[in-house]
Amino acid sequence: MKEEKLSRKKFLSYSAAAGVTGALSVSGLSALSSCAGTGNGQKGEVSYEPLQSDTPVYIPDLSGDKAVAGKPLKAGIIGCGSRGSGAAMNFLNSADDVTISVMGDIFPDRLEGLRNHLKEQKGIEVKDSDIHYGFDAYQKVVDSDVDLVIIATPTVFHPDHLKYAIDKGKHVFCEKPAGVDPVGCKKVLAACKTAKAKGLSIVTGTQRHHQRPYVEGYKRVRDGYIGRIVSANVYWNQGGPWFFTRKPGMTDMEYMLRDFFSWNWLCGDHVLDQLVHNVDVFTWFSHLKPVRVTGMGSRLRRTTGDIYDNFSADIVYEGNVRVHAAARQIDDCANDIGETIFGTKGSWNSYEHAIRDLDGNIVWQYDFKKEEAEHPQRDPYVLEHMNLVNSIRKGEPICLAETTAVSSLACIMARESAYTGKQITWDDMMASEMSLLPKKLHMGNVGMENFPVPIPGLVKSNAGNW
Repeated sequence: MKEEKLSRKKFLSYSAAAGVTGALSVSGLSALSSCAGTGNGQKGEVSYEPLQSDTPVYIPDLSGDKAVAGKPLKAGIIGCGSRGSGAAMNFLNSADDVTISVMGDIFPDRLEGLRNHLKEQKGIEVKDSDIHYGFDAYQKVVDSDVDLVIIATPTVFHPDHLKYAIDKGKHVFCEKPAGVDPVGCKKVLAACKTAKAKGLSIVTGTQRHHQRPYVEGYKRVRDGYIGRIVSANVYWNQGGPWFFTRKPGMTDMEYMLRDFFSWNWLCGDHVLDQLVHNVDVFTWFSHLKPVRVTGMGSRLRRTTGDIYDNFSADIVYEGNVRVHAAARQIDDCANDIGETIFGTKGSWNSYEHAIRDLDGNIVWQYDFKKEEAEHPQRDPYVLEHMNLVNSIRKGEPICLAETTAVSSLACIMARESAYTGKQITWDDMMASEMSLLPKKLHMGNVGMENFPVPIPGLVKSNAGNW
């Protein structure tokens, strides 16, 4: 079928229409040469033909356990909840001569929680004048004298916060996903183009890109160990969801913001918030873009919010490569979080971090014992910040947000297909003006009746802007 082949030229023409021409070329270092050496469990010397791609292969330098020495760096934190607090500590553990100097959040209690934690754990005291709260706190953080910003707000805010930081000349670490809707993701792609022009780095919270077993697997898949990629299974099936119990006196907006994992306009549903990790592994390993998605899902046991608790999607990528993607958040069910990518010569999987041939024999497997002996620091949440600091101090800018944006769009396509019962195409995303961000943000009541649970074929997806 004609629509099953989406050429790079056509893809970039779509991006141009959205104002993001050229935004999808991964920044980078030179492409890998063929790797013909033996790996742990590999029998004999085997030559492989590297997979071809218009996107350069980027391999992070994970040889050390801390970033290289260099200029002191000051970071500002935007979003001081659990993930922002974790990211702050990850950043501080990734390098010497780095600090947190400015903080912003919607809620004062979260600011004070992280502020106290920084003082107790790292001896860092953030001045009163550098503490900002409210919907505009991100601007005050970015406008300070920081070198980089760490963005860990609910996903709906990522695009605007990222764009503002790049426009102001700051390096960025931004949590995944890129956005909850097509408008937001295209805004991120445009920000990537600006970042490249300014020599700025953007690293996203897709930590598998900085996890040594994944990186070594990626190198070998790109070097042709499994042959041409033909399909994949990617899953994030876990136990019950995270949720926040509404307290007396809370307005609708405060409740939703504190319970943002339960609301589509804030998190994009868990098919985006969680499954994006696994879809992103395929996007990264394959260098392919999604063409169309047919998905389904339902809400069986979830009791809060307006999102589903299970999804299944058939994602068709360029070249008619098909990926089965599934996500579930229901207790007492079979869990499965990982990826398997199949090729014409074999397969790679994240469960063993191994490559098997067509007969099931292991031809390569990551050596965890060697890593443990050589690297005290094996936390990918720290290594992603080490990679960012390295890029800044070495003057070698990187932009990893493009892959995150493409993966996010694939998951948004799956969500919208499940919500509506319709097939969703990449063309739909590029033409869409869907934005879930409200036209006006305030801390009052918004009317909880405005957030029905979508029913495929009957109730349209909540298009936001209420």
